[in-house]
Amino acid sequence: MQTDWAYQEFSVSKFWDSRCRRSIVRACESLAENASLSFSMVLGSRRKAVSHILHHKETTSAGLFHGHVRSTVRRCQAHERVLIASDTSYFDFTSHKATTGLGRLSNLGKGQGFLVHSALALTPKGLPLGLLHQKSWVRSEALVETPKRKREPADKESKKWLEALRGVEKALPTSQKALLIQDREADIFSFFAAKRRANIDLLIRASQPRNVFLEGTQTHCSLWEVAEQALVLGVTSFILHPDRKERREVLLTLRTARITVPPPVHGRKQELATTFLWVVFAREEAPPPETEGLEWVLLTSVPMLDFELAAQSVVDYSRRWAIERFHYTLKSGCQFERLQMDSFDTLQKALSLYSVVAWRLLYLTYLSREAPETPAEEILSRRERELLQQKTGRPLITVRDAILAVASLVNFRPTPSAPNPGVKTLWTGFRKLADMLEGYRIARNIST
Repeated sequence: MQTDWAYQEFSVSKFWDSRCRRSIVRACESLAENASLSFSMVLGSRRKAVSHILHHKETTSAGLFHGHVRSTVRRCQAHERVLIASDTSYFDFTSHKATTGLGRLSNLGKGQGFLVHSALALTPKGLPLGLLHQKSWVRSEALVETPKRKREPADKESKKWLEALRGVEKALPTSQKALLIQDREADIFSFFAAKRRANIDLLIRASQPRNVFLEGTQTHCSLWEVAEQALVLGVTSFILHPDRKERREVLLTLRTARITVPPPVHGRKQELATTFLWVVFAREEAPPPETEGLEWVLLTSVPMLDFELAAQSVVDYSRRWAIERFHYTLKSGCQFERLQMDSFDTLQKALSLYSVVAWRLLYLTYLSREAPETPAEEILSRRERELLQQKTGRPLITVRDAILAVASLVNFRPTPSAPNPGVKTLWTGFRKLADMLEGYRIARNIST
């Protein structure tokens, strides 16, 4: 792949020795080209140098990640408005008995590992621009054994939503408009009632059967009742899961209403103020046979003043799938859970590198769909392009040409139902391309 992308992501990262930057850049390039191989196999003779960097006491996750966040911000600034998809994933290292510092993954069983919460920036069309926030943590034995209702606010894992919000606010300039998108787990009053700076809004899928008031009335009813009785604005359509086999067009009836949400009756009611939100109820009235119809109740801080805004909120929420694909790529594409490290501290640092690699793989997957006319040089080096053109017998002018050529190495053929390769197909294809390039270099005795 293009040889300078990794340097751009780490050009301002913080290292204790300037020579570390080159080792990390080369390591990320190799990991991206050989995503499914082990750390040792990919890095070869560079493994010792990279391992030394990750184990050094002055190397930090935040320092390594700093450059990527800065690059992500620059990419965001090319867009008036960006989406931020935020979610949590569990990383299971139960089989790594020698790794120290891990914690329990749940109060059931004996699984060992840690949790990661990531905030991924996207264009309005869903192209992944990079990560703006990421935090990993280990659950202590005492915390797992303590019921959630009895935990102190500082110990509750639900604070991750607010931490992600603050991380995004810290990273983005005040002029940047952003919409944070969260799934049902984020339906927490203290989160959407928290103060936010201008230009930052929330879009959350509701899960709590909370009582609310309709705007301008004292009518007290459940959120679900409000959704069902809200004013119908019209019908919209969009493609659900465009990069999956289950992709289909859905027709949704849209209802909206402005609501007043009072603080919960328990806990720190005196510290929480009533907040105002809009509800968007999207329902698929006539799903295909034997298919569960789509039904979303969304809460947002964005005023839903007309049909177009309501329809846009539904499309925006559908982009949330990208954060799940990011974590999937990190686990299945980059094989992060197979990484052999001696401690949680070292795994955290390695996660910063692997997260950049996972973003790059995801970016390439989405680029062919959202910006297919981008020049092929964006993702291929000159020699990679020459090899692929010889292999396929076709000129590679655009990113779409290049992506389809890479996917063809593992026998992908576009069809009407699957016109674009998925992320798994791509990382396998790039692995095959890396093998071809290595064979070319060996045959011609070319130095890497």
